[in-house]
Amino acid sequence: MRRRLRFLAALFVGLAVVGWAGYFALTRTTRAWFESDLTLRSQLAVVSARESLARHWSSNPDRLKATLADITRDERIMAAAACSPAGDQLAATDSYPVGFSCRSLLDRMRAEGPAGPSWSMTSELPSGRVNLSVTTLETGGSTALGAVILVHDLSYLGRREATTRNLLLAGFFLVAMGVGFVMVLAARFAWKDWTTELQRALSGNATREFQPLIRDVRALAERLVAERDLEAHGGTWSPARLRSTLTQHLQGERVVILANREPYIHQRVDGAIEVLHPASGLVTALEPVMRACSGVWVGHGSGSADRETVDAHAHVRVPPGEESYLLRRVWLSEAEEDGYYYGLANEGLWPLCHVAHTRPIFRADDWEHYVAVNRKFADAVCEEVDTDDPIVLVQDYHFALAPKMIRERLPRATIITFWHIPWPNAERIGICPWREELISGLLGSSIVGFHTQQHCNNFTDSVDAFMESRIDRESNAIVQGARRTLVRPYPISIEWPVHWLPSVPTVVESRRQVFEELGLAPVRCSASASIASTTPRASRNGCRPSTSSCGGTPSSAVASPSSSSRHRAEPRSIATASSTNGWRR
Repeated sequence: MRRRLRFLAALFVGLAVVGWAGYFALTRTTRAWFESDLTLRSQLAVVSARESLARHWSSNPDRLKATLADITRDERIMAAAACSPAGDQLAATDSYPVGFSCRSLLDRMRAEGPAGPSWSMTSELPSGRVNLSVTTLETGGSTALGAVILVHDLSYLGRREATTRNLLLAGFFLVAMGVGFVMVLAARFAWKDWTTELQRALSGNATREFQPLIRDVRALAERLVAERDLEAHGGTWSPARLRSTLTQHLQGERVVILANREPYIHQRVDGAIEVLHPASGLVTALEPVMRACSGVWVGHGSGSADRETVDAHAHVRVPPGEESYLLRRVWLSEAEEDGYYYGLANEGLWPLCHVAHTRPIFRADDWEHYVAVNRKFADAVCEEVDTDDPIVLVQDYHFALAPKMIRERLPRATIITFWHIPWPNAERIGICPWREELISGLLGSSIVGFHTQQHCNNFTDSVDAFMESRIDRESNAIVQGARRTLVRPYPISIEWPVHWLPSVPTVVESRRQVFEELGLAPVRCSASASIASTTPRASRNGCRPSTSSCGGTPSSAVASPSSSSRHRAEPRSIATASSTNGWRR
């Protein structure tokens, strides 16, 4: 129905435009005809009264005026005047306009050089439009006695034009109605016949017209079935299969990952440089993608030997021996790391988002460092891309502002941001004094990902509460201007090694057996450890959360206890990565 209404509306508008154009063309044509007819009528009127005019032309002005009055008895002739060749007015009817002098009209007639004995023009009077025709009065000789001026009333012409316009528009309207009805009726029967033939073609009885379409549909169906079978029988995911899939769908584009944690750390131990693979769920989940795509990982260079192992552009190829992708290290000062990482990210955002039983701490100087560091990492990402539409994966709450900063320099980039911790409800995120800046930064992404749909809903509600934007809840998207940001749930985890166990009687027993085989021992959660685990950074008195605390602290904040208030996180081995569930070596 909507399609038909749009078609009829377009048809009516088109015909209306054609009608108006036709009206103006017809009006100009008929007006030229009428003016030509008036000139001819003036000549006939003067010729019919020529003997009487010539008899009284110079001898009897009263009789000349009476003759002119006889000529104006025609309802369309308003007034008349007789003029000498020199431009003197010899006689005129009482209604003759004083503004039209004989001399001016004759001079204009001679200047324009008429091709015949008559000349006309159209003018405006307070009473309306008039036509003035000047006809030369000639006798049998070659000398003209003068000219007769007739003033014609054109009001009837306006009435005829109005009548013509109304008839023309009414005719076009009726034609439009008839044509629209016929075309809709014809389209309905044609569509019905087309769908019937298409159904017959899909059932195997295709006519010659539909055979090319049926071949394309069958080829598409066969390709979809082949891809589904290939996916179903592809087996478990492996680096080779991941590389093949990414090459097929990304056409070989390299991916740029922005994360605070670097996948490989060069640490100086006893005078030698060792390469450590930090235990991190983020690294575990994303490094296979980097190995498959041969992209760039932009991370914070935190190792004691990191500066010694990079080139002039802070690049180093990893993993050692394989060197399948590039690691770009960004250097931070102790003040920047202290404010951006240990400060706002771990003392402010982490407890706020986890609804931990400790008060989030927000400091103005921490926020300034957070903005500056996000800008530094965003600049590093823009330096590493090789196209104007790269694929950038931004990781975690350390870089809430980076997506918008990257978007400002790369408007066509595909930016996918994953928030690895919960997103609280709108009321709780309102505690943060920079909530609008954080949300606006995340909305610079093409897609914002969270672990669960509830976190997505909380983020959408926060946008609705604090930002000016349009929310498309049907497709889970945030619309700002001409740009859409999709909000999607992407559950992520690492594989649980249950295949190591001969039997799994209970969950507790399973964990105990697994960690005993790994050489790990259970540890109890003390009151101090529980309190420390609720905040990812130590308080001002020097206490820091450790890997032995329960409750799952952010891995990027785990380090050994120290007497200073803020410390760098030490790299951990893979064995210590599993210590977030109450177990340690």
